[in-house]
Order: sequence, then structure tokens, then C-alpha cells
Amino acid sequence: MQIVPVPERVPAFELDPAMPSGALPIFGEYLDRIGRSAGDRRLLTWLFLAFGVAQFFAGAGFALPIGTLALAGSVEAWWFCRAYARVPETRLKREAFRQVDIAADGLVVAGRTVGVRLPDGRWLRVRLDEAYRLLVAGHRQVWLLGRGPKVFVGFSGVVRVRRARIHDAPPAGAVAVPAPVWSGSPRLDPVLTAHRRQIARELRATAAFLLVLAGFALWVRLDFPAVGWVAWPFAAGALLSAFAAVLRSFAHGRPLPAEHWTELRAVPDGPVRMSRRGGAARVSGLTMLADGTVVGFRLLKADASMAANIAATGRLWIAGVPRPGAVKTGVPGYPVLGTVRLG
Repeated sequence: MQIVPVPERVPAFELDPAMPSGALPIFGEYLDRIGRSAGDRRLLTWLFLAFGVAQFFAGAGFALPIGTLALAGSVEAWWFCRAYARVPETRLKREAFRQVDIAADGLVVAGRTVGVRLPDGRWLRVRLDEAYRLLVAGHRQVWLLGRGPKVFVGFSGVVRVRRARIHDAPPAGAVAVPAPVWSGSPRLDPVLTAHRRQIARELRATAAFLLVLAGFALWVRLDFPAVGWVAWPFAAGALLSAFAAVLRSFAHGRPLPAEHWTELRAVPDGPVRMSRRGGAARVSGLTMLADGTVVGFRLLKADASMAANIAATGRLWIAGVPRPGAVKTGVPGYPVLGTVRLG
């Protein structure tokens, strides 16, 4: 078992350019799951649209049906944009990734837009949050999927991809991106800290959306009493979920408190199992603590990137000292986090 020091670049999951993207272990299955999840959510939106149309013929007036249609349309547009940016087309599963090594002067940034100079002199432009900008600046590699001006970009250590475009020039007003300051401490790791802040922002956005749904349910209860028996439980559930999301956002808004990483060898007891919807993963197996004790580990609803790193490297990085129960895990220097149960 290794505690400190942590090497500046630890082994991590990498996309393999030698095989079609859809055949890559975990990655191909992850794409299938998130694509199916996006389709299911769009079906739910169509049910809301049908509910709005039905209200016109059930004496609910005009304001409530119009509000229902506006809410359903907004949700549909958001899900469509998210799926467009993160789910490659089916035809791309037959193609392989192309690795691009970034030259010393080949990486620039303008706001959230990152520019990468390609070997042919053109520029890749992709919008990334802070954690991924730091990841690219530190590792100086990306993987491209697709052959036209519109491509998908893959990154070191993660299974997620982002849609991007290729242009003849870098982004306007772009400046060079310096490499982030490396730290072997979870508390000071710039990539993990930025990743946790992004998770906190997403949780706050989720809470705000749930509050909108709760307000909508109460509106339905007042203007359409026939479905009040559904509206009240729906509003209560949305409010409780929003409260839980806010509490989790506060926890993720702070850096990990641990000062060091502990590296454990991980022996999975089988292949990674993906959930049928949403892209969550389940992985379990055995690991050994410092005193030689062999204990089991389980990640029940793990981020797919976390599971991919464990399966690819046979390592389990614990933030702080391992102890029985639930502990934080991640990959030093990568936007990968999770909670593992030891014992």
C-alpha cells in the first residue's frame, strides 16, 4: 500500500484508438445507457405534453394548460441539447478514436471555449467546464471521434465525451493555457476541487428545477382539483428532493478534507455492471489494507468513469486513511470521484 508521495501522473483509464468506440469496454455500454436514458426522458416530456392538451378539454381553463406545455417544451429542449452535446450518433460507434497530442503552444482558452491546434493546422473548439480545462492543460492529450467539422472529444481518465467543431482559426481573444499546479493532496488538487464545485452547481440547478416542479404541482392542485390526489404527493416529493440536493451541494462545494491519498490494489470479482438507465455502474471485489487484512469493496451507484478506472488500472485511491464503511475515492488529478464501501 502506498500513501505518499503520489506520482504526478497516475495510471488511469484511456480510450483505445485500436478498436471501434462502441466496442470499448465500459465506454460503449455507457453510451448505450445514456442514450437510452435520454430517450426515456423525452418520452416523459411527451406525457406532460399530452397532459397539457388534455387539460384544454377538461375545463382547466387556459393558463394551466399553457403553463404545462411551456414547462414540457422547456424540459424537452434542455434534454435535447444535453443529449446532442454528450451522446454520439450511432454511426460513430463503428469508428475509432484518434489520439491528438497537444503541442506546447497548441492550447488556448477564451472563457469556457478551449482551442486545440490539430496536426493539420486547424483548430478544435470545445466548450468545457473548469475541471476539464485543467485536465486538458495538465495532460496535453485529447481523443477525437468523427471525421467532419463536427466531432466528439474524449479525455484522459473519463468516459464522457463532448461535441466540438473544427475551425480554421483559434477562438477570438484566446490566451495560452498554463499547466495547473500539481498537488498530491486531495484537498489541494485543482482538478478535483473544480470538479466538486461543478457538481455543486449542478445540484443547485437540480434543486431549482425541483422547486419549479413543486410549484407547478401546487398550481395543478388549485386549478385542476380532479388530480389533486397526485399533485400533493408529487409536490412533497419534489420539495424533499430539492432540500436533499441543496444539502449535497454544500458538501460538494468544499474541497475534499483529506491531506493525502492511499493507494490500494483492487481485484474486481467480475466485470463492471452498468445500470439499465442513466449510466451508473456497479463494481465490487477485494482489496488489501496496510496491515495485510483482505477486505471487500463495493461501489453500488458509481460514476462510470470511476468504475472504468478501477477496472483498467486495478487501483483504488482512497482520500485519507482507509477504514471500514463508506469512504471517499477518486483518481488524483482527474475529475473522477465516488464513494466506496470497505468491509
